[in-house]
Amino acid sequence: MKRALVLPIVALLATSNLTIVATQSSRKSADVERSVREVFDKWSTAQTRGDKKTYLDTFWNSPRLVIRVASGEWRGAEAYRKRIEAAQLPPGSPSDYRQVEVVALGPDAAVVTYERPAPAQADAAAGEALIFRGTVVFTRTADGWKIAALHAHSVTEKSAQH
Repeated sequence: MKRALVLPIVALLATSNLTIVATQSSRKSADVERSVREVFDKWSTAQTRGDKKTYLDTFWNSPRLVIRVASGEWRGAEAYRKRIEAAQLPPGSPSDYRQVEVVALGPDAAVVTYERPAPAQADAAAGEALIFRGTVVFTRTADGWKIAALHAHSVTEKSAQH
């Protein structure tokens, strides 16, 4: 009789613990996603306002930083810093960023995907617009959340009206 009661009690406790762990994990993921979104917003605002210092401060200061965009590829924080200091950041508005999705990969990594209009247009008369699609990988460092890798490319988006 005692053994018959022990098994259901152990099963109930195990199920309760799994529920608690899953809830804590979801809460931690939500905290990571919220923190990363704040840094993403800081990065996108700095980029569209031409604030190079703040923009560069959002990147991981590492030789393993990887940036790939339509105009080139840079490896290492120093190489990318030199490129940005010699260039003009693309104009825009922080509200240009759309379909922003943040996914926590664990307590120390997250991925953000987004779209934004490209500064140049494709063929507006044909109902086409040029947009950037980007993927940004964040890592938690001693200095907080930083961009460890960025990939962005342009695509032609066809309007639903045409």
